[in-house]
Amino acid sequence: MSGRSSCGLAGAALALSLLSPGEALAQVAIGADASAVHGGTNAAWGFGIDGRFGYRTGFPRAWIVHSIIVQAEAIGGIRQLLAQPDDLDIKTLGGGVRIGGALSWFQPFVFAHFNAANALGDWGYLVDFGGALDWRLRTLSVGVQYAHDWLHIAPGLQQFNEFGVHTEVRGFWL
Repeated sequence: MSGRSSCGLAGAALALSLLSPGEALAQVAIGADASAVHGGTNAAWGFGIDGRFGYRTGFPRAWIVHSIIVQAEAIGGIRQLLAQPDDLDIKTLGGGVRIGGALSWFQPFVFAHFNAANALGDWGYLVDFGGALDWRLRTLSVGVQYAHDWLHIAPGLQQFNEFGVHTEVRGFWL
């Protein structure tokens, strides 16, 4: 599935959720991610830290597919690869979407983000695509995640894998 069609599906699900009759579920979500990062031109190891702010909604409880969750989110963070002879320090800011479901105490998600990125004294972009499995409480979730990143900054494309943990608090604050 192409990025354009998956964004279209996410947008359609969000619109249906917000425009449908009945009570829709909607919450503000604030999260943090910490990851071990591996890859780049020198196959180096490093770390990544991200902060997320999003709006999470689902289908109304009257719908048969009420356990589907769509979360639009802003994200910003850093990736630090400890490469020799020079470390690679990447700063990012962007947005994306999480799509998943509520399965009792667990929430599996797929996610994708598009970020402006600054590294090596130049600007470019970083795209990530991955999955997460969260253990869900009433207003808090903790989980594990994997993402594959594509960083495009001169002189070219670098790819990374991220393995990590995250947490998120949710509430009806807005």
